[in-house]
Amino acid sequence: MIDKILLFANASLILLFGVYLSAAFAGIRFTRKNILICFILCLFSGALQIGTYVMFSEAVVWKIYPLISHLPLFLLLYVVYRQRAVTAIASICTAYLFCQPSKWFGILAFHLTQSTYIDRLVRICVLILVFIIVFSLFADSIFKIFSKDTRSVCIFGITPVVYYIFDYASEIYTNLWASHIQVAAEFLSFFLSITFLIFCLVYYREYEQKTDSERKEKMIQLIVEEQKKELEAVKRSEHEIRLLRHDLRFFLLNLSMCIENEDKATAKKMISSFIDSIEATTLNTYCQNPTLNYIISAFAERCRKLQFELVCQIDVADVACDEIMLSTIISNGLDNAINAQELIPVQERKIYLMLKNANGKLLLSIKNTMKEKPVFVNDMPISTKNGHGYGTQSITYLTERLGGCCQFTTEGNYFILRVII
Repeated sequence: MIDKILLFANASLILLFGVYLSAAFAGIRFTRKNILICFILCLFSGALQIGTYVMFSEAVVWKIYPLISHLPLFLLLYVVYRQRAVTAIASICTAYLFCQPSKWFGILAFHLTQSTYIDRLVRICVLILVFIIVFSLFADSIFKIFSKDTRSVCIFGITPVVYYIFDYASEIYTNLWASHIQVAAEFLSFFLSITFLIFCLVYYREYEQKTDSERKEKMIQLIVEEQKKELEAVKRSEHEIRLLRHDLRFFLLNLSMCIENEDKATAKKMISSFIDSIEATTLNTYCQNPTLNYIISAFAERCRKLQFELVCQIDVADVACDEIMLSTIISNGLDNAINAQELIPVQERKIYLMLKNANGKLLLSIKNTMKEKPVFVNDMPISTKNGHGYGTQSITYLTERLGGCCQFTTEGNYFILRVII
């Protein structure tokens, strides 16, 4: 009786372990709704396992485990949560790989004690411990890797996928991996899971360092280009001011003659024309921060080329956070907004940018008209186009790096990005 209780407890924990860890690797946020959905899937798969166990045997359960547990989990990630097939497969196989330490320690305990009870107890304890460690320390890093492009996911997912196929082919469906010393046979899977954890962590740190360097390099290039444009604008402005000074004497002379002749209409027209000439020499300044001003100026120029104005409400005297990260957030937000404007008629194109300090926080809002409402999954807009959707992921990631939060919403025919840092 105790053996069956431990058997069902171990099987239940393996199922919960696999479902929730796969969801974490796929980037599913554990809201109350998502936790409930995953638990319902566990109940469904658990019922199939119990039915198979009662009708056949434990061996049959493990042989059809991919059909009654992994396939429903794949459909949940792929259909319900709209994850890519490669991401769903890699997440499931990686979670399966991390089940192996509990299996190896259980076999080791049985080898030392010859007790089935100790075997199952050790497996349960190690499984819980591994879940806590992986979920708290490694899940986010693995999710970042599996959220990259398809090629990267295939590269990093090949290890757990190959192990998944190898394990079923050599142990469950055949006896190719059978050995008299089971501890030695299982050590490969245990070692593979540990090395994969270390590999993911090291790669993630190096990748992020490289990404940060590339991001800063792009921002520096953009700033240099904008500085060149502003320098050219300053030179043009200085040239126009010199011309205005040269013409000022003639302007005043003609204006004096109009006043003497009481020709008010001509005088008003001359004054209006002169004011327009002065306004043309004014340089656009959106904020006092040079870096942000260069970035916003560049996107404002893109908007003018698309025949509409970027409406700005900026009240920021100083930026306390990392300027490069903040500039990247604004750049991604405005780039997405401008791309959306290219799909709608000119008369409907509108983008509103708001940036201000309030109660010790930096508030950013980008509001733009849209052609159609995007699909949201886990409060994130999902793009159906290849190569798109990384801008919103970058915004979320950088905002979290700065200790803030962001929100993507729609109101009527407007798409709104709100960031608080």
